[in-house]
This record gives sequence, structure tokens and C-alpha cells, in this order.
Amino acid sequence: MINQSLFIVDVDACIEIIELAMKNGKKQGESMQKEFDIILNKSPEKFTYIGDTDLDCDLLVGNLREKGLKILNFKEIERRQQNERL
Repeated sequence: MINQSLFIVDVDACIEIIELAMKNGKKQGESMQKEFDIILNKSPEKFTYIGDTDLDCDLLVGNLREKGLKILNFKEIERRQQNERL
């Protein structure tokens, strides 16, 4: 498995990433890694590195929730919306 780095990101940085991705023609569901890296390099103070993991997103979120943390997972929201349409 590939190690993934984990960050806490401030809301303004999230908005910048999304706006840059839209400006670059990204569609919903496409990776915004390039835009994330650009904003991280431009404004590193908006990011807090918290570690690396081999876990995929769903497993990581599940483990954190078991420890009592409230985690927003956009992939879960997308899956719920798709299931409601069916």
C-alpha cells in the first residue's frame, strides 16, 4: 500500500483548493492533489501535518470515529446521494 500524508487544513485553504481546481477545469470526483500541493507550497501556515498512514480513507475515518472523533467524509456523502437517486 502507498503511504498517505495526513493534514489538518484550514477552511480558507480548502476553498482555495476547490476554486483552483474548478479554474483548472476539474470536474466533481476528480483528484485535486495538484491544486492541494500548489496551495500547500503557497501557504504552508494553513496546513498542519499530522502524520502518514497506509490505511485507505474509509478505514482511517472508521478508526478515528471509533475513538470518538467527528469526521466529515465527502466520499460518504457522495455515496449516500447516489444511493438516494437509485
